Amino acid sequence: MQKKASVSRSSIPRSIARTLLTSVLTVYFLLTLIITTGQIAFEYNNTREALLHDLRNQHHTFAASLARAMWEFNQEQTNALAAGLINIPAISGIIIRDDQERVLINQGETMSVDRLALIDDSGPIPEHSGVFGYYSPLVFEFAGGSELVGDVVLFSSRDITIDRLKPSLILLLVGALLKSSILILLFTLAFRHYLREPLENLIEQLRNFSPEHPESSQIRLKQEEVNEFSLLEDAYNDLLSRLRAHQTDLTSAQQEVNDVNRRLEDQNLLLEQEIAEKTLGISNLMLDLERRRHELEMRQQSLEQEVHQRRITESRLKQTNQELEESLEFLQQIRLQLMSSEKMAALGNMVANITHDVSTPLGVSVTATSYLQERLQKIQQQMAAGTASEQDIKDFMDTVTESNALIESNLHRANEIISGFKQVAVDQAADHTRSIHICNYVQRIIQSLQPQLRRKSCVVQLNCPDDIEVRCNAGALAQVITNMMMNSILHAFPDNPNGRIDIDVSVVSDHLHIRYRDNGVGMTSHQLRQLFEPFYTTSADNGGSGLGAHIIYTLITQTLAGNVEVSSQPDAGLCYDFQFPVEPMNVSINTTS
Repeated sequence: MQKKASVSRSSIPRSIARTLLTSVLTVYFLLTLIITTGQIAFEYNNTREALLHDLRNQHHTFAASLARAMWEFNQEQTNALAAGLINIPAISGIIIRDDQERVLINQGETMSVDRLALIDDSGPIPEHSGVFGYYSPLVFEFAGGSELVGDVVLFSSRDITIDRLKPSLILLLVGALLKSSILILLFTLAFRHYLREPLENLIEQLRNFSPEHPESSQIRLKQEEVNEFSLLEDAYNDLLSRLRAHQTDLTSAQQEVNDVNRRLEDQNLLLEQEIAEKTLGISNLMLDLERRRHELEMRQQSLEQEVHQRRITESRLKQTNQELEESLEFLQQIRLQLMSSEKMAALGNMVANITHDVSTPLGVSVTATSYLQERLQKIQQQMAAGTASEQDIKDFMDTVTESNALIESNLHRANEIISGFKQVAVDQAADHTRSIHICNYVQRIIQSLQPQLRRKSCVVQLNCPDDIEVRCNAGALAQVITNMMMNSILHAFPDNPNGRIDIDVSVVSDHLHIRYRDNGVGMTSHQLRQLFEPFYTTSADNGGSGLGAHIIYTLITQTLAGNVEVSSQPDAGLCYDFQFPVEPMNVSINTTS
């Protein structure tokens, strides 16, 4: 038993030294890890900011080229620019969208397109799923103005950041490992000299302890300075001196203990009998407690089932409430979608009707080109055979001159038609404010509706000063005038071959005033009261949607922030009189009435 105690105690000093060394090194490692982690985080943030700066520079470099390519609908150039950007080391992905937020290009490692809807302004995009980027709109500048043609998002990733950070990370880790290795060596040598060797000397002398001769078992440590081990040596030697004094007292106390033990044995017999009786009572009490515990478990299970049923009922009620809210939101969206469908249908009709006006000059140009090709082949054959006379060459040159003039005039005509239609269609599809020349702009709208006007033999008279230039929502104004003219074409002139529409435009202070009149069939007072109500139409059998006049009222009163008045009598035509605030661009017309 003495040998076992000696072996057990011999491991204590070694464990204490190891524990102290481990604790110190653990604290050091934690501090080193925290500082190194902070340095890595700081370097990572600096590197990511540098990448964002690179993305911003790349955007400034390529934005003008991308905007021009998208304005010209040059998809090949747009793809080439996107491919050039994606090959830049700092860029991991790119998303290019048009002005309707339709994705044109989505290459590389990017974010979900749904997250782009949360972006309000140009600038950096926070990191998500290891990807961050820089968002900015694409604006095409021309003729002193600008047009939003879409937007572009350049992305970079955490992997690119880490690749740039690797040299700094390696330097930090190598430095931390080198410092840790040197510190471990120094701490190991210090603990060996100041703790382990004195403890081993102390253990060796303690193993020579003899209980029969305490005086000869005193320890003598080889200490050159006074420290904790010196205090332990003095305390141990003092303990041995007191131990010898107590041995005599223990001998006399042993006899007293023997007498007490005999009396305790007698008391133990009595206690065993009492314990046996109380154990039986406790057993009966435990059985009763077990029965009650079982009853409580059954009651708890019943309560849990009831709570579960209530949760199911509550979940169903929440789901029903959510479905009702979604149904209400769906009904509200239906009205907006119907208005948008009416708007897009008008654009579709405009596209279909403008085709005829464009096809005529293009057909003439194709015919002139074919005739010119035949004459060219003929004169080439004559010149090859040597039979071409001076008169033949002169006739061919006259033909070239006439054909060229004919092609140039017809292509110029087609270009004028398409340019006017393009501006009106873009304005109706978009919703933004820009500067317009009122007279020219209304003429373009009238020109885009010429096919329908010719079918009804309808004449449009525009009375507008040539110098009115204002800044307003051009798309809303174009849609208002278009819907008014389409309503007149569809409903005002069913049998009238000589329809007439008069449009008078003027500016009063900072308000644009427009008076629109037709000489159609007019409306009764009952019909006039329901004119602006949604889905009310007098031509339901002819496919009328009943939204044209409602859209006119909504655009004037809400989008343009103006007001409208309407008057009509049967067989006396219909008159719209409306005005809305604008920003006059020509100071001389600010007070024109």
